[in-house]
Amino acid sequence: MPDAMTAEVRAARTMRREPLGVRLSGRGGQGVMLAGAIFATAAMYDGRHVVETPTYGPEARLGATKVEIVLSEHEIAFPAVEKADLLLCLSRDAYVKYGRAVAPDALVVVDETALPTSADLPPGLVRLPLRAVARELGAEMVTNVLALGAIVGLSDAVSSRSLERAVEEAVRGKDELREVNRRALQAGLDLGRAGRAAGGGWAGGRAAVRRD
Repeated sequence: MPDAMTAEVRAARTMRREPLGVRLSGRGGQGVMLAGAIFATAAMYDGRHVVETPTYGPEARLGATKVEIVLSEHEIAFPAVEKADLLLCLSRDAYVKYGRAVAPDALVVVDETALPTSADLPPGLVRLPLRAVARELGAEMVTNVLALGAIVGLSDAVSSRSLERAVEEAVRGKDELREVNRRALQAGLDLGRAGRAAGGGWAGGRAAVRRD
């Protein structure tokens, strides 16, 4: 990490718990693994130690799947995420399977279509129209990138500048995807920041509630 750390990165670091356990989840085909790789890369650009643990095999292709990322300012001794500090669920199956394995003050970001009707919602849950906004952009396939923007807008878990750089790297050489991913990232950041301003996201490192 260069000595000339940006003010944005310094500000983001003030809101991070140590270490930070992140779980991104959805169904196979929603780009969860790519989202995990992008998020981990952004954290490395911020100068953090990172361990990324994806799920592969039949589970990843057919049902709820996840990728876990541990971020730390220091060397990581225990790479597993037992109780996530930050959880993303893009599908109902993923929420049912992973929605309870969270820390008491976790930030839980869920697509508005992913909550079971009988769900007992945990504190710190933020429901967002992630897939719907991606469809408005003309490409539901960028829901994963849009969701990463929303997470960062809500939490500053990584800096938006590093996330933008990581997304650019992920689509390098794919000119047809660059613009839609850029717009998806910005839409997600805007969505997350709006939710945070309305009372969602992390305040001083602790999740606040937004359910509407």
